Amino acid sequence: MNSITEEQVVSLAPDAASLKAGKALAVENKWLTLAFNDRVLWGEVQGSGKDPYRTQIDLGQMASKCSCPSRKFPCKHGLGLLLLFAKPSPAFQSPPEEPAWVSEWMDKRQTKAEKAAEPVVASPATDEQKEKDRQKRQQERLRKVQGGVTELGQWLRDMVRTGTLNVPERGYRHFDQTAARMVDAQATGLANAVKAFNTIPYAGSDWQSQVLEQCTRLFVWTEAFKNLDSLPIPVQEDIKTALGWSRSAKDLDAEGEVVTDDWLVLGRLTREEERITVQQNWLWGHQTNRIALVLNFAYQNAGIETPLVPGTSSRAELRFFPSAFPFRAIVGNHSGYSNLDTPPPAFANWLKAEAFLNQIWLAQPWADQIPLWIQTVSLVRVGDQWLLRDTENRVVPLSEEFYEMKIFHLLALGGGNPLTLSVRYSDGTVYPLGIWLDDQYQLLPS
Repeated sequence: MNSITEEQVVSLAPDAASLKAGKALAVENKWLTLAFNDRVLWGEVQGSGKDPYRTQIDLGQMASKCSCPSRKFPCKHGLGLLLLFAKPSPAFQSPPEEPAWVSEWMDKRQTKAEKAAEPVVASPATDEQKEKDRQKRQQERLRKVQGGVTELGQWLRDMVRTGTLNVPERGYRHFDQTAARMVDAQATGLANAVKAFNTIPYAGSDWQSQVLEQCTRLFVWTEAFKNLDSLPIPVQEDIKTALGWSRSAKDLDAEGEVVTDDWLVLGRLTREEERITVQQNWLWGHQTNRIALVLNFAYQNAGIETPLVPGTSSRAELRFFPSAFPFRAIVGNHSGYSNLDTPPPAFANWLKAEAFLNQIWLAQPWADQIPLWIQTVSLVRVGDQWLLRDTENRVVPLSEEFYEMKIFHLLALGGGNPLTLSVRYSDGTVYPLGIWLDDQYQLLPS
């Protein structure tokens, strides 16, 4: 590992509480041992028990292990160790040999990775049975989704026929019940779209247009699914994805496009959805100028091990899911971490960025959460709303998720000067992810 900054360590934290506790542990005198070599970082810290906790970080994969009872990755001890390493601290030693508890863990990880890379040899009969089982599951899934689409189509027609004036009076329960039916039909994408009716600000002045827009989106999805067989294969995959028809990583082995590049992790956001942690990583390829979204999921308090460090570049293979616009991907082989040292080819203004977005939407109308580079933009405030204004005086509003403290942080970094930013574009707004400043890429608080 060439280097890691405090901001990059912060981006690895599973939650605010873990980060706060980790910062409290980033003090030399709280650690009994501190050491590292080219592949692993380790330390021992006294906990509440008799024996110290043993903490270790795989620097190649950014994976962690600790003898503490926490189920988070990294735990507070792992974060404290990384934060201390980022300073850097003179207390870290580089011994000629690793302790047995460190080398055993690292050797097991290496053996597991080597086995995973070995080709699986199966008999033709086994492969044939697996394919039959897979097709049977797909047909059962198709039957359930078709039932959900038919029911939702009738629900939409009833809503439009009776008008939208009474939508605010229907309450959360009305939409939650329909969303639950879509979950039963294994169409979680439709379920989330139905739940979105509960997030519309009905106290505002334009809620009716937002209701109609959401109805239109659902109608297009349901009609597209009814005509699925007549559409090109990549578009079929996009529609299935929009409806919540997920694909496993194994399905991509023979189908997914593989792109090898130096991938910069522009930013990471993590959110909770009904006991499921969803981690979003936006990537940009140095040579190919490709963009990608890597999603990771964890149930309840399970940790997520991601071999990507926000704000750094890694030489990696990305395997893209089939799509009319391949965007979502999974990470394959990767090596090394480095910082971006050359400015990216950013769009000169919002008009050029919009032209790029239109090309994407022509291929894949449901594409969202798209990362962009934009240069020479300034933060301006109009009334209660913050916007990014380009040199042509065009403006794009900031996402409401990018709240005021983050705005002040960005203002302080820019010092009132025009900015070159990486942003996530979604539904007409942008969320700044990072800034090109002082000849380097710097993450913004997530």
